[in-house]
Amino acid sequence: MPVTIYRSTDAGAPTFPALSAQAQPGFFIDLLKACLVDGYGSKPGAGWSVDYEDTTTGKRRIGLSNGNGVFEVVTWGSYSVGFFLWDSITTPGTGRLYDDPWASVISEGVNGWKDELVSMPGAEGDHMMGAYCYDMRSGNETNAAWTVFADDKAAWVLFHRAQGHSNTDPEDSIDAAKTAYSVQLFVGALKSPDLNRSGAGNLFIGYGGRNAPTTANCTGGSHDSLTYLWGLRTPMDTLPTTGNGSEFELDGASSSNNNQWRNSRSSVRLVTPVMVFYNGADVPAPAGLGSIYSEYGFAVLPGVGQFSIGNSSNSYFWSNYNQDNGAAWSLDPAVIAGDTWMPWSLGSSPFYEVGITDSSDWW
Repeated sequence: MPVTIYRSTDAGAPTFPALSAQAQPGFFIDLLKACLVDGYGSKPGAGWSVDYEDTTTGKRRIGLSNGNGVFEVVTWGSYSVGFFLWDSITTPGTGRLYDDPWASVISEGVNGWKDELVSMPGAEGDHMMGAYCYDMRSGNETNAAWTVFADDKAAWVLFHRAQGHSNTDPEDSIDAAKTAYSVQLFVGALKSPDLNRSGAGNLFIGYGGRNAPTTANCTGGSHDSLTYLWGLRTPMDTLPTTGNGSEFELDGASSSNNNQWRNSRSSVRLVTPVMVFYNGADVPAPAGLGSIYSEYGFAVLPGVGQFSIGNSSNSYFWSNYNQDNGAAWSLDPAVIAGDTWMPWSLGSSPFYEVGITDSSDWW
């Protein structure tokens, strides 16, 4: 299916609720379902399906499937949601994290994960994936927005400041359009020669927030960053394991002389994918290659291109490009070499200036 871009400015789009207890987790679930499954206004859903849904007030939860596995979202305390990945769920849990017993909240299923190298059911005191929804409106501001890029296999869920905010002027860095709790999430299939995009287990999550569910809310981490990455399969199409030291990480282009990244007028320049690497005892590598050099690159993040190397205080490409081309604001979509890109930052080095596109070539 083609990629659809969903924006908070669309007619009929889900709107932010009042900043009250339990409204934020419910909105997060409603937004995912609206974009990935149901659609709204004139925009159809992206092609995902509902594995199960519990609409109990204050204890909302949902399982969403891209056909390769199940992404489960569970209300956590008053203002957060927790994330789980499964091959399949056999018996959904009931209740919400923190306030209800762990044993009843946690679903039962096949090959479930709650964090990097922490398989289900795990212990209540383990770290797990999550998002602090209270501040997904960019620091409690009313001038907030969201954007979702999705097809039937993968989705980017992005919260940011709206056009017109003082921190979204064209010359501002992309990070100024976000705050540490504005929430960035990738979930879905990677683009990989090793894993079939429609194959069972090609379901990954990139996230920035995590806590132990014994805390009232998931406030730990930089939620606007893709700090952590986890998936249901290794590139060898096996289940990741603790004993194997399985680990996934992102990497991209870098250079000791990165002056060429600064000039947004360069007619020939690198626009590179964000690569996904695997580490584990079972990494295939030549016999004479030391382990420090044997990381295995097996995929790229769909929909994302790296435009510049820098950091949050030393960004080059988009601020120059936006000013040069009369952009209306720092996240104004730009057409470059025939593809339309939304300026963005994955929030961690070297990915402070990337772009997200709906071009099929990148998905």
